[in-house]
Amino acid sequence: MDPRTRLWLVICAGVLAVTLERPAALLAFAATCAAPMLWLRPPWAWWRRGLIATATILWSTTLSQGLFYAEQPRVAWAVLGPLTLWREGLSWGLAQSLRFVGTSLAGLTLALSTPPDRMYAALLRLRVPFGLALMASTALRFVPEVGRELWVVRRARAGRGRPVWRRSPWAWLRLEVQLLGPVVARAWRRAQNLAESLDARGFDPLAPRAVRRPLRFSALDIGIIAASGALTLGVAGARILYVLYTSDTWYHPALRPLYGFVRGWL
Repeated sequence: MDPRTRLWLVICAGVLAVTLERPAALLAFAATCAAPMLWLRPPWAWWRRGLIATATILWSTTLSQGLFYAEQPRVAWAVLGPLTLWREGLSWGLAQSLRFVGTSLAGLTLALSTPPDRMYAALLRLRVPFGLALMASTALRFVPEVGRELWVVRRARAGRGRPVWRRSPWAWLRLEVQLLGPVVARAWRRAQNLAESLDARGFDPLAPRAVRRPLRFSALDIGIIAASGALTLGVAGARILYVLYTSDTWYHPALRPLYGFVRGWL
């Protein structure tokens, strides 16, 4: 698949994440964004960590919104002593967390499936300035390395003794922040070495360059772009018409089935 097609799919995912509101629709959206991971086949350890991180995001966001939801009207879903869980807050928190999970999975899939040189060539073909294209492709190149370094740091910390889950929540949070220190230091050192290497070789960002393997759209790429674009435009257009209807800006009787579909499913 052409990397420009993958960029287009990520853009469509961002538009759909903003457009959809129903938790069921956002759940289908997040599952669709996670489907390419089956093709990439990451190690089982990464699957386990990803599932734990996803469950943590869903649980924490949903619970916090359920407790502190202040909009009206609201209906109590459960009362736990002095705490009240609001049904509308739970729904809102679940929707927000699914948006975050879906867009994160789309970006992670792009980072893992696209080589940096192909991403660089795609950005240049899209008329992105050379400096921005170089920074984006370089950042993409370092994503897997940062992930591996984080895994090494956590393994080294686990080998030192007491498990994390036997600590207090505050100590666990402080330890998690401390684990990021070596990773950030290595990333800073890597960026500094790259900058010094470019400067020592007389790098000129304004010099003309040619791509060794030019990008060309295949019939599959064109079909994917057309289908995803039509779906995204259809959903966004339906949402806009529904917003015009609910805000008393514009209404057409023939669109009542569309209004009902958007209210019930999107």
